[in-house]
Amino acid sequence: MANETATQLGNAAGKVADVLTGARTDKSGLMSAMIEYMGARNGTGRRILHERARNEGLEPTVRQWEAAPSPAPTQADVVTKLLPADVIDHFSRQTGLSHAATIAGLADLLPHLSRLDG
Repeated sequence: MANETATQLGNAAGKVADVLTGARTDKSGLMSAMIEYMGARNGTGRRILHERARNEGLEPTVRQWEAAPSPAPTQADVVTKLLPADVIDHFSRQTGLSHAATIAGLADLLPHLSRLDG
């Protein structure tokens, strides 16, 4: 019970911090981190994304993003299927965003950054 309460308080504090810092709307740091992670055509991040897409049955989704001139944002569960948890955690630490804000930002950015022309 105490552990659950602590988790809820931590989540609430993260949401407050996101609002106070504008984390829900400022994605520039996250975009820079994601661009670095994805790399060039054969970059490690891009290869991992495609490998995870194949394993999760999301390859058609990623191909659609790559072909669309302006792909729509995706869902949080798609982000967590395509990006390893340690990568998402690294982005969160690197940008100072909460875990939830990082995933929300990635849901907006990932479809665009899967394209080689960004």
